[in-house]
Amino acid sequence: MSKGKKRALIIAGILLLLILTIAVCYFLFTGKDDEDLLYDDNATAGIMPGVDVDERRKELQNLLDRSMIAFSINTSPVFLNGTSEGNLLIENPGNNAKLLRVSILINETDEEIYASRYLKPGTYIENVKLDKVLEKGTYDATAYFLAYEEDSGEYIGQTGAQITITVQN
Repeated sequence: MSKGKKRALIIAGILLLLILTIAVCYFLFTGKDDEDLLYDDNATAGIMPGVDVDERRKELQNLLDRSMIAFSINTSPVFLNGTSEGNLLIENPGNNAKLLRVSILINETDEEIYASRYLKPGTYIENVKLDKVLEKGTYDATAYFLAYEEDSGEYIGQTGAQITITVQN
């Protein structure tokens, strides 16, 4: 075999391997399992006959309202000293439709330094004294908002906000 034919065969082999490699990579990285893409032929697009669209929207809005917890808090409250009141500014907005309790924990120690009682929707607490006396300094903390059904008191869930507490003296 001549050098030219050998060279052409080697180049053709390399190109074939390159094309094969590209094809394998394409199918590995973009291919989906067949089971993930099997659609039911019996499914019909749209809303089922007899379903009240407005009622469905109300139900979905109810589920959304139940799953969301609205609140407001001062993320940098200041206390004159460890026993004075500070401007925590906790609010349970009127559109929240659930009871809230607030628990504040120091991040470094997980020590609870404040716990509120239940707040009805549309109420707020402007100033509070902490349940634990803190020394002068700045403290990173987390305010946890625990949500409860307004009528039954059943626990729904919680969310939190990072705050920085400053004790001046």
